[in-house]
Amino acid sequence: MRERVLVVEDELIIGEIATEVLRDAGYEVFTAASAEEAEIILREMSVDVLFTDIDLGGQDGFELAQAALSLQPLVSIVLTSGRSRICHGMCEKVGVPFLAKPYRLTEMVETIDRALKAAPPQ
Repeated sequence: MRERVLVVEDELIIGEIATEVLRDAGYEVFTAASAEEAEIILREMSVDVLFTDIDLGGQDGFELAQAALSLQPLVSIVLTSGRSRICHGMCEKVGVPFLAKPYRLTEMVETIDRALKAAPPQ
């Protein structure tokens, strides 16, 4: 069974490109444009990785990550943002992988691969 990745990105074109690249890499990919939309998906199906922008407007990626872990305690989290200095430090403190925007697509796939390998078996 292919690993499932939920991509949460409020910038449509970035979300579409990430989705296409992850599908080409062999992942089953679901998308959401907001934290609220992502929570609906997380309630309805199991995912292996939550790949989310931090700056979503409304609920942010940190809050979404907390909600995801309460719904699916074994989900791996990867966060991304254009505010790299602040967010990288926060992610480092809690041990969550962080990708600074703009990121290379190969770097995105590698980071998600590493997050999956580091996760406990489900």
